[in-house]
Amino acid sequence: MKKNIKIIAAMILTALTLECSVFAEFEWAMDAVEYCIENNILSGDENGDLLLGDNLTREQMARILIDSFGLLPQEADEEETDAVEETAEDAEEEKKPTFSDVPETRWSYGYVETFLGYMKKKGTKFKPEENVTREEFAASLVLTSGLKESNLRNPDILETNFKDYKDVDADYKKLLCIAVERGYYKGSQQLLRPKDLLTRAEACSLLYQVLGAKEGLVTLTLGVIPSETNLVGEPEVTVEEAKAWAEKMGAHQRFIDIADIYWQYGEITGIRPEILYAQAAKETGYGKYGGAVLPEQNNWAGIKTKTATGDRTEDHETFETPEDGVRGHFNHMSAYIGLEPVGEPHGRYYSVKSIAWAGTVKTLEELGGKWCPDLYYGFSILHRYIEKM
Repeated sequence: MKKNIKIIAAMILTALTLECSVFAEFEWAMDAVEYCIENNILSGDENGDLLLGDNLTREQMARILIDSFGLLPQEADEEETDAVEETAEDAEEEKKPTFSDVPETRWSYGYVETFLGYMKKKGTKFKPEENVTREEFAASLVLTSGLKESNLRNPDILETNFKDYKDVDADYKKLLCIAVERGYYKGSQQLLRPKDLLTRAEACSLLYQVLGAKEGLVTLTLGVIPSETNLVGEPEVTVEEAKAWAEKMGAHQRFIDIADIYWQYGEITGIRPEILYAQAAKETGYGKYGGAVLPEQNNWAGIKTKTATGDRTEDHETFETPEDGVRGHFNHMSAYIGLEPVGEPHGRYYSVKSIAWAGTVKTLEELGGKWCPDLYYGFSILHRYIEKM
């Protein structure tokens, strides 16, 4: 009896030791793994092994992403009319598996069929047991999270920050740019390693970035080359240099003409004018506009109204003159920095002032996630506009 107890104790101790060693190896991902287990996103094999170091297969990716974002179609209501039921039955009879290698009898069939709309690259075969690369998972993560290629803000983000950007598949590039600018995908040591196979632990970590951030459990950060560009200080670009740059970039004449006003308000407020002038170039397409904001609104920074509910023309502030629009731009930034406005500010100024972090933003890079959802927003203004200016 004592011998049996010793054997059982040894077995328990061995199991605990193995579990601790596995957790120690993947300590960097444990918050993510625990989150995925609690939310039924990740489960172990028949022995309860989480297989965190194993590479993720394509059908496992389909299941994990569909489950994570609740994308499986709901079953039809039993109280639907006979006509609707007949239509559904007819459609079911005509429906055939999309992929020849994923029959209806395979466990992943429902996931794979649903996942079809979230795949960037499709073929006649799904290859369910093939391992997934980092770039493929990141691309599908962006799509299942509700974003699409039109949400891209910074097409140069990969080239600017990662040495191996040329290794990214052209079909995945836009989606990978979005993944980076939103903080979903960071890379390491200025490398993306897009063709590396993804482990189950890494999949949990990437998912946790997105899902955890929505629940306030994670603060998204960027894995790009760091920089700090002070918003307040002496300008490092003259107005003449700015005008020459604008002309070279094919700017509208209205944008070139307004430069003098930007440097005047820079002197009044202490905010560096080249930064706001560059931001205006980004927001208005060098004064050409072309989006929801119209030129006659004199809105140089895409500033919304206090009561905005969407992204229509009427959701954006209208200023009386181009010069007043520049004043509004500086006042709006003042709310972020913590400076007093010049004259009577617009309504949205007060909306920003009511936010907890109002008055704490000191660098251009900190505008990301605050001025707009793109975490790379400030970096893009630095690299795509100011450096070239």
